Amino acid sequence: MPISCSKSQKCTDVVIIGNGPSGICLSYMLSGYRPYYTGQPHPNPMLNARLQEVDRNISLVEQDLEFLSEGLEGRSSNPVAVLFDALSHPDADQGADNPSLLRWRYEENHMVEHMVLGKSKPGGSWQAMEGSMQTLSLSSWMELPNLPFQKWLKSNHSSDRRKETNGDRATISDVCNYYTHFVNKMNIQNNFYNGYVVTSVKKVHTLKKTSGKEDKKCCCAEINGFPYFYEVKGYYTSPHSNDIGATKYETCEEFSICSKYVVLATGTFDVPNTLSVPGETLDFVSHSLHEFESVINQRDNLASNEPVMVVGAGLSAADAILISIQNQVPIYHAFRRGANDPSLILRKLPKNMYPEYHKVHMLMKGSEKSPFYKSFEKQGVVHIEPDKTVILKEHKKRTDETMSVKVSHVAVFIGSRPDLSFLPHEGRDLGVVKKYPIESKHNPIDIDPYSYQSMKELGLFTMGPLVGDNFVRFGQGGALGITNYLTCKSES
Repeated sequence: MPISCSKSQKCTDVVIIGNGPSGICLSYMLSGYRPYYTGQPHPNPMLNARLQEVDRNISLVEQDLEFLSEGLEGRSSNPVAVLFDALSHPDADQGADNPSLLRWRYEENHMVEHMVLGKSKPGGSWQAMEGSMQTLSLSSWMELPNLPFQKWLKSNHSSDRRKETNGDRATISDVCNYYTHFVNKMNIQNNFYNGYVVTSVKKVHTLKKTSGKEDKKCCCAEINGFPYFYEVKGYYTSPHSNDIGATKYETCEEFSICSKYVVLATGTFDVPNTLSVPGETLDFVSHSLHEFESVINQRDNLASNEPVMVVGAGLSAADAILISIQNQVPIYHAFRRGANDPSLILRKLPKNMYPEYHKVHMLMKGSEKSPFYKSFEKQGVVHIEPDKTVILKEHKKRTDETMSVKVSHVAVFIGSRPDLSFLPHEGRDLGVVKKYPIESKHNPIDIDPYSYQSMKELGLFTMGPLVGDNFVRFGQGGALGITNYLTCKSES
């Protein structure tokens, strides 16, 4: 448990900002759970040969990760993520469902004191998604260490819609319940501080600089032995239920935490991208699936019977379209690219695994019809009027010609970005391309590929989508890399 140095300040070794699957996995390993190679052969000959040189009595946390991961290829650019996935889900990308080659042991002597700060319940952004939708990944790819998802699902019977959905994929509701259950089952819930919103992370130097002055001291003697520490500040919000049973959070009090290390595990779904057009801030415009679902569920309360408009051509836009059609709500769909554009993610998904997304793509192309759907292909929004008129213009066409449509609501789904406002310069100094905003695909945070430590700031680590690992199965590799580094650091 963290040390309470005063009523308002705590001290700990590691602060993890973000309680999604990446943060949960890191907490699991820092709590003393360690992976060991089982000794079973691996289908990859190169990795199998290296594993034969591994002492099976020594945890993977204490192995040479650079040696083991050399030459491995997968859907992540981070070698430790590929290694951890290869051992947890051997040959998963070839369609195999092989058992894990890792066994887990609880070793209390290897516990590292830490705190996991999250805005809501464990599960991160998954907790804010629409529960009846299915995950893009297979259900086994959503699981955390030592708790097979399908086994958990059968024992909990958590989804009443299991027979109506693709059994290889999970519902969002199942995933949320699984992550919450994992934290409790593994008895790591005392490390989680839910409702904690971080507003500032500052690196404080404890040693004298050339000026002869000290920046600041922490009230914890152990941390003052470090050349620096991180001061994490924010406010705590407590949950309560409103009149309709929904959970809301209200501000209670401020907090301050001193730690030797900070791990960024916030994900990239905090701040929705905007169109930056006049009228986008009007009260009938939304930017999240959760908001949109509420609008559809309260359709009878809308002042207008006009169609809703969905802007965008990604998965969230497709989910919104499916929700609308399911509820028989007329929908206008505006998207800037052509329906056959090869970069569209809906075009890349296999029909047999993702029939619902295939249906949306067919609607976009006009190959399938629905009385509730109308496509506005290659159209961009240029203005949203207060009277709920949306002005559209053909994308990239050199003309002043526009068209207008009346709607009851506008939902904009054109991607999102991380909220790193709590970091100096919003973390722009930490990216691969310095001074530009952090973005999962084009400008992730620059890290050492084996320790996940920032190349720009010692003691600051990053994992998950912020380093390009958007899939749950790869985000967990950061937990191995960080724990490996901290273990080697403590032993040296």
